[in-house]
Amino acid sequence: MEKTTMMGIAQNVKSSVVPCTLEALYVAMDSPTTAQICADIAKAVEMTERGQMTPEAFETLKRDKKALLPVLTPHATFSDGKRSNKTALPSGLSMYDIDHIPDPRGYFNTLVRERCAQLGIVMAYVTPSTRGLRLIFEVPQGMTLAEAQRWMSEQLGDTAYDGSVKDMARCSFIVPRAYLLYIDEEELCRKREVKPCEKSESSVSAVSSVSSGCSDYSDYSESSEKSSSERNLRIFDLCLKEAGLTIGDIDLVGVYNWHNSLVSILSVGICRLMTEDELRAVLAIRMPNYAREQDCRRLVSDFYKDYTKMNAPMNQRLREIFAESVTGEQDKHLTPEELLGEEPPQLPRRLPKSIKLLTSMEPDLYKPAVVMGIFPALGAHLTDVHFPYADHTLHEATFMTCCMAPMSSGKSCINRVSDPIMADIKERDDENRRREDEWKEECRSMGANKQKPKRPDALTIQIMSSDLTNAALVQKLQDARGHFLYTQVDEVELFEQLKANGKSGQIGKIFRLAYDCGFYGQERVGIQSVSGRPQMRWNWNASTTIQRGQRFFQPMLADGTLSRISFSTIRTSRGMPMPVHGIYDEKFAEELKPYIDRLNAAQGTIDLPQAQRLIRQLDKEAKDMAWLADDETYEKLSYRAVVSAWLRAMILYLAEGKWSKEIENLALWSFHYDMWCKMHFFGQQMSAQMAGEVVQAKGPKNMLDMLPDKFTREEAHHIRVKQGKQGKPYAMLGMWEKRGYITRDSEGVYHKTPQYLKRKRAA
Repeated sequence: MEKTTMMGIAQNVKSSVVPCTLEALYVAMDSPTTAQICADIAKAVEMTERGQMTPEAFETLKRDKKALLPVLTPHATFSDGKRSNKTALPSGLSMYDIDHIPDPRGYFNTLVRERCAQLGIVMAYVTPSTRGLRLIFEVPQGMTLAEAQRWMSEQLGDTAYDGSVKDMARCSFIVPRAYLLYIDEEELCRKREVKPCEKSESSVSAVSSVSSGCSDYSDYSESSEKSSSERNLRIFDLCLKEAGLTIGDIDLVGVYNWHNSLVSILSVGICRLMTEDELRAVLAIRMPNYAREQDCRRLVSDFYKDYTKMNAPMNQRLREIFAESVTGEQDKHLTPEELLGEEPPQLPRRLPKSIKLLTSMEPDLYKPAVVMGIFPALGAHLTDVHFPYADHTLHEATFMTCCMAPMSSGKSCINRVSDPIMADIKERDDENRRREDEWKEECRSMGANKQKPKRPDALTIQIMSSDLTNAALVQKLQDARGHFLYTQVDEVELFEQLKANGKSGQIGKIFRLAYDCGFYGQERVGIQSVSGRPQMRWNWNASTTIQRGQRFFQPMLADGTLSRISFSTIRTSRGMPMPVHGIYDEKFAEELKPYIDRLNAAQGTIDLPQAQRLIRQLDKEAKDMAWLADDETYEKLSYRAVVSAWLRAMILYLAEGKWSKEIENLALWSFHYDMWCKMHFFGQQMSAQMAGEVVQAKGPKNMLDMLPDKFTREEAHHIRVKQGKQGKPYAMLGMWEKRGYITRDSEGVYHKTPQYLKRKRAA
């Protein structure tokens, strides 16, 4: 059956509106008439810009041509087929326009494409009459159309949004498929529960902001040419190539040509790879004539100020450009902060259904921490369920999560959501605690010489306090018979009450065993003593302030414990309004029940091709980031962060009964968010501890002998790190090459020379 979108479609502005199907949409886009009309409008835009057509003539032509185009009504369909607010059936979608962009495609690819899921965008295309961009997106829950416009403008940093977009009957002219930049057919056609539209909305004033020019380029003459590094020139040339241009293209005379060329280069995202001053210095070399123009100064300033989201994570292509710009010089690497951004990644706009429900009662401020914190409770519902990882090892639903945030920031939000998730387990636990208490009371009431009754079977109690002795933990693990124990602690230091094998200061060992489901126990000879070695299945949630958390985990940074724990935070601000929480009532419990039932019913080994693809994607992103930052700390922490993100996707798959793009996006977000928190809170401390791990044997070691006969610079760097050497291998390789030990081929691969190999054999 053909999918029907929530929008309406009509042959033109005067035709009756019918529900739009994907087939009808694509037929309208592929129509020769649509293509010809849009081509005529685009040509008229160019003629107007060249002064070959007056603005008045252009407006007349545009009006007449557009009247012949088919139209969409993104906001609604209409019960009587006529575009009228009175009969509008809201779609839950809206449209956002960004007009008069020098390069709409570049703007979209640089600032929007990777955020489509986060922003709820279902379709995006170029608008030929304004050389702009139109985004069709999901209206955030509870917002009016005007409020949605303001929200999208804030997300994009676009101050000149159209505050008049509040009319349900407003239409959008259809363009050829070649103008289409993005479409999510599944989301476009998804049915949404939308409240009836209000008859009127207050207007929103649009504030236009025009950036003024910056300092004069005359400061960047010959001295700036010398200060412009070779790396920045290479970055510029790579962005030039990415924009589809050559040096010859930017040499064309005329401010108009120069302007368009630079816009294309800026749209690639070059502003993320060098500072504004560095780019000016590069332009003084690559585009010296245009660099002196006021238009160039204004254009560069606008891109740094308004068109480039400097704090967002870099897209994949920018990372690749940065990597390609590296040569044999002593080049700096981007720091993890530059790559990860100053703020934690934002949740995707479209969430899996289960996550959407579980976060529905919490303010936006708490949702990221809640999302990370619910998985220990969800995973506690699985018994004897295994997930094959890409390396063929089996994992279980092991989750340990700690929220580190300022005092009085609302960290209890995680417990508030976890409690209803654990409600079914708590009910069973209460009954088993009652049975256990009755047995203990019976034992206490009997004489010392009388034989005590046998401890009841099936005393599975999963929800545990942190105030445990070692014997109690072993006993509860044995009683659990493969179920996960679960603990909530409001202060992470409470875990210190649990002593591993009677010794304090070994809580990290227990955490590591819990993540790996390793065997843990004790052997005692006493008849009444607890003996056993069950598998450690223990999920937990903890919270702490940032400073106390850093102190608590400080001994565990370099032993693998930290990488097994997932972290979250809450970003508060002074003077913020009081957050208002929802009520977790019976209706919420009823809606949650199907997801919990599916988790309880899960059995066996669960694997999916989509999940294996997700692992590869996560692994690639982790390795790319680690190598680009040349940060071993990030690399070490990312190994298990990838595993945990994948496990979250598997839990959601079981809870929802099917795989979805929303699950993938949530898993990817959780990886980046977890890594942001780890690097933000522990990156520097962990790097220092890892540096202290290296213990060198007495006397020098021949690092060239440690390398194969043919090796790369990265392999040489790895050898230096293993030997506790600081800095890059460039000077070392240069000296080896100068002394005739190695040569380098055209691809940058190093080879030990025959003379060196002969000498080593003789030795």
